[in-house]
Amino acid sequence: MPKPVIEAARGGQCVEDPATMRRDHMKYLKHQRDETVHGGLRGAKYSLKTCIECHASQTTQSVAATQTNFCVSCHSFAAVKIDCFECHATQPAAASVFHPLVHPSGTTAQLARLVRTLGIETPSARSQP
Repeated sequence: MPKPVIEAARGGQCVEDPATMRRDHMKYLKHQRDETVHGGLRGAKYSLKTCIECHASQTTQSVAATQTNFCVSCHSFAAVKIDCFECHATQPAAASVFHPLVHPSGTTAQLARLVRTLGIETPSARSQP
Protein backbone atom coordinates (compact mmCIF):
# COMPACT_ATOMS: atom_id res chain seq x y z
CA MET A 1 0.00 0.00 0.00
CA PRO A 2 1.47 3.39 -0.94
CA LYS A 3 2.13 5.82 1.91
CA PRO A 4 0.55 9.29 1.89
CA VAL A 5 2.54 12.03 0.18
CA ILE A 6 3.14 14.78 2.73
CA GLU A 7 4.91 18.07 2.13
CA ALA A 8 7.74 18.82 4.56
CA ALA A 9 6.90 20.78 7.70
CA ARG A 10 8.21 24.31 8.20
CA GLY A 11 9.45 23.90 11.75
CA GLY A 12 12.09 21.77 13.38
CA GLN A 13 11.19 19.27 16.07
CA CYS A 14 7.53 18.38 16.64
CA VAL A 15 6.04 18.59 20.16
CA GLU A 16 6.10 14.77 20.34
CA ASP A 17 7.75 12.02 18.31
CA PRO A 18 6.01 11.14 15.01
CA ALA A 19 4.72 7.72 16.17
CA THR A 20 3.08 9.28 19.23
CA MET A 21 1.55 12.08 17.17
CA ARG A 22 0.16 9.67 14.58
CA ARG A 23 -1.49 7.64 17.32
CA ASP A 24 -2.57 10.31 19.83
CA HIS A 25 -2.79 13.72 18.14
CA MET A 26 -6.59 13.80 18.41
CA LYS A 27 -6.42 13.17 22.18
CA TYR A 28 -4.03 16.09 22.54
CA LEU A 29 -6.21 18.35 20.41
CA LYS A 30 -9.39 17.43 22.32
CA HIS A 31 -7.71 18.02 25.67
CA GLN A 32 -6.34 21.36 24.47
CA ARG A 33 -9.78 22.27 23.12
CA ASP A 34 -11.28 21.77 26.57
CA GLU A 35 -8.51 23.79 28.22
CA THR A 36 -9.01 26.60 25.70
CA VAL A 37 -12.80 26.70 25.65
CA HIS A 38 -13.42 26.14 29.36
CA GLY A 39 -10.23 27.58 30.85
CA GLY A 40 -9.15 30.27 28.42
CA LEU A 41 -5.70 28.67 28.07
CA ARG A 42 -4.36 29.56 24.63
CA GLY A 43 -1.05 29.01 22.89
CA ALA A 44 -0.22 25.84 24.80
CA LYS A 45 1.98 22.99 23.62
CA TYR A 46 -0.81 21.14 21.76
CA SER A 47 -2.73 24.07 20.28
CA LEU A 48 -4.16 23.64 16.80
CA LYS A 49 -2.68 27.03 15.92
CA THR A 50 0.81 25.71 16.71
CA CYS A 51 0.25 22.67 14.49
CA ILE A 52 -0.94 24.83 11.59
CA GLU A 53 1.95 27.29 11.92
CA CYS A 54 4.45 24.45 11.60
CA HIS A 55 2.72 22.11 9.16
CA ALA A 56 1.21 24.58 6.67
CA SER A 57 2.49 23.96 3.15
CA GLN A 58 5.06 26.41 1.88
CA THR A 59 3.29 26.25 -1.50
CA THR A 60 -0.37 26.68 -0.48
CA GLN A 61 0.19 28.14 3.02
CA SER A 62 -2.44 25.66 4.24
CA VAL A 63 -2.77 22.27 5.96
CA ALA A 64 -5.93 21.38 4.04
CA ALA A 65 -5.97 23.02 0.60
CA THR A 66 -4.64 20.12 -1.51
CA GLN A 67 -4.20 16.35 -1.24
CA THR A 68 -0.51 16.74 -0.34
CA ASN A 69 -1.12 19.19 2.51
CA PHE A 70 -0.29 17.80 5.93
CA CYS A 71 -3.72 17.12 7.47
CA VAL A 72 -5.53 16.12 4.27
CA SER A 73 -2.87 13.66 3.12
CA CYS A 74 -2.95 11.55 6.29
CA HIS A 75 -6.69 11.80 6.90
CA SER A 76 -7.42 10.79 3.30
CA PHE A 77 -5.01 7.86 3.63
CA ALA A 78 -6.73 6.75 6.85
CA ALA A 79 -10.24 7.49 5.49
CA VAL A 80 -10.97 9.82 8.41
CA LYS A 81 -13.06 12.96 8.03
CA ILE A 82 -11.46 16.21 9.18
CA ASP A 83 -14.02 18.50 10.80
CA CYS A 84 -11.57 20.90 12.51
CA PHE A 85 -11.54 23.26 9.57
CA GLU A 86 -15.26 23.74 9.38
CA CYS A 87 -14.62 26.35 12.09
CA HIS A 88 -10.83 26.80 12.26
CA ALA A 89 -8.58 28.44 9.69
CA THR A 90 -6.31 26.17 7.67
CA GLN A 91 -3.63 28.84 7.36
CA PRO A 92 -1.44 30.55 9.95
CA ALA A 93 -2.77 33.96 10.95
CA ALA A 94 -0.62 37.05 10.59
CA ALA A 95 -1.73 38.41 13.97
CA SER A 96 -3.53 36.97 16.93
CA VAL A 97 -6.58 38.76 18.28
CA PHE A 98 -8.24 37.65 21.52
CA HIS A 99 -11.58 38.48 23.02
CA PRO A 100 -10.91 40.39 26.29
CA LEU A 101 -12.35 37.57 28.40
CA VAL A 102 -10.04 34.91 26.99
CA HIS A 103 -6.89 36.95 26.42
CA PRO A 104 -3.86 35.20 28.00
CA SER A 105 -3.66 38.00 30.56
CA GLY A 106 -7.45 38.26 30.95
CA THR A 107 -9.69 37.22 33.82
CA THR A 108 -10.69 33.81 32.46
CA ALA A 109 -7.10 32.79 31.79
CA GLN A 110 -5.99 34.01 35.22
CA LEU A 111 -8.78 32.05 36.89
CA ALA A 112 -7.85 28.92 34.91
CA ARG A 113 -4.21 29.24 35.99
CA LEU A 114 -5.29 29.68 39.62
CA VAL A 115 -7.51 26.58 39.45
CA ARG A 116 -4.62 24.53 38.02
CA THR A 117 -2.21 25.90 40.66
CA LEU A 118 -4.58 25.02 43.48
CA GLY A 119 -5.17 21.58 42.01
CA ILE A 120 -8.94 21.95 41.85
CA GLU A 121 -10.45 19.34 39.55
CA THR A 122 -12.58 20.89 36.82
CA PRO A 123 -15.26 19.11 34.75
CA SER A 124 -12.94 19.07 31.70
CA ALA A 125 -10.13 17.53 33.78
CA ARG A 126 -12.42 14.79 35.10
CA SER A 127 -13.40 13.79 31.55
CA GLN A 128 -9.79 13.13 30.50
CA PRO A 129 -8.58 9.53 30.24
